Amino acid sequence: MKRIAISLLAVALGCAAALPAQPCYGAPAEEMAPSDKQLNKLYWEGQEALKDSDWDEALQRFKDLEREQRSKEPKNVDTALYWQAYALTQAKRTAEAKAVADRLHREFPQSRWGKEVDTLTRPTVTVNPGSTSILGDEELAATAIEGLMNAPPERAVPLLRKVMQGSHSTKVKKRALFVLSQFGTKESLDIVVETARSNSDPELREEAIQMLGVSGEKAAVERLKEIYAQSKDPREQRKVIQAWLVAGREDLVLGAAQSAPSEEVRREAIQVLGAMGAGKELKKMFDSSTDPKTRRAVIQALGVAGDTASIAAIADSNADEETRRAAMQALGIAGDSETLVRLYPKATSAELRESILQGLLITGDSKAVLGLYRVAKSTDEKKHILRTLTVMDGGAAVDLIEAELGGE
Repeated sequence: MKRIAISLLAVALGCAAALPAQPCYGAPAEEMAPSDKQLNKLYWEGQEALKDSDWDEALQRFKDLEREQRSKEPKNVDTALYWQAYALTQAKRTAEAKAVADRLHREFPQSRWGKEVDTLTRPTVTVNPGSTSILGDEELAATAIEGLMNAPPERAVPLLRKVMQGSHSTKVKKRALFVLSQFGTKESLDIVVETARSNSDPELREEAIQMLGVSGEKAAVERLKEIYAQSKDPREQRKVIQAWLVAGREDLVLGAAQSAPSEEVRREAIQVLGAMGAGKELKKMFDSSTDPKTRRAVIQALGVAGDTASIAAIADSNADEETRRAAMQALGIAGDSETLVRLYPKATSAELRESILQGLLITGDSKAVLGLYRVAKSTDEKKHILRTLTVMDGGAAVDLIEAELGGE
């Protein structure tokens, strides 16, 4: 199943993209996947390797993630360490996994991954898939459910149905939904769909929708189409769109972006198209739309998609100023500081110049901002640029101030 790297939309997925034995606790999605584009790519490459049971490849990806996070997002390095321990555990390299777990505890004593990594590295419990007595204990139930991944569906599915009908915790039932989604049989998918449509717990309904996307099976995607078509709840429709993202179904997301009756749902689909890299389709939507809100949403999505050519064409066009300003900021999301610097001298208003500076602030390219300061023509313009540089790079700003004062 195709995995799409998510940038700004990671917040939407949460535990939806869960992989075998992945913890589905209550942390927000933005804490699970990095916000930085490069880090996000490494994270999802590692997750894809886990799904393929390629433990060595996953370990390397999460080591790369750790290295990059230490310079970009040092407070989130514990995420990379946890997934290294997970890959090592799956590869039966127990001693190495324990060493990484110890390092996580030592460097991040308050980490949200602390309990999860301890669960990984504690001695495993041998479970007989045919036994139901273990389901009376929540911790053992979670372990047992993971053990059912390798059990014959005809034996595992009745047990998992019993879990879903019982009084177990939401966490345990989420694990059960994931395992059910991976079997891909009609009986297992029926349970997931039944949960998505009628469970009294909205969290479990949403999880079931997301697990249908994780499955990626044609039958699961067809069930998602049915749920979307029958639903009148915009939130539920948005969850289906997110599940299509996980399943890699760009065609279905595009259909929702073009025809969803709710503006909220259309906007969600447009953003998801950006996460899927559908720049060509988004540019067509921009050209055919006359609605200012839709056009701005498409521009932002083009930034997420990294389609700098389309954004630059919009920024260079005779579009209204608000649209052009949105394009400047989208170029920042796409990391295209070169185009922003090129457009700066062409800006016809202080507002457009400010939008370009905001775009450069997003890219973090302090050298480009410093270059603009050196060619600025007015004191007021220099003031705005200096304020931006101060936020981006305090050291560079101080050096500039020192040079200016020295010149006086």
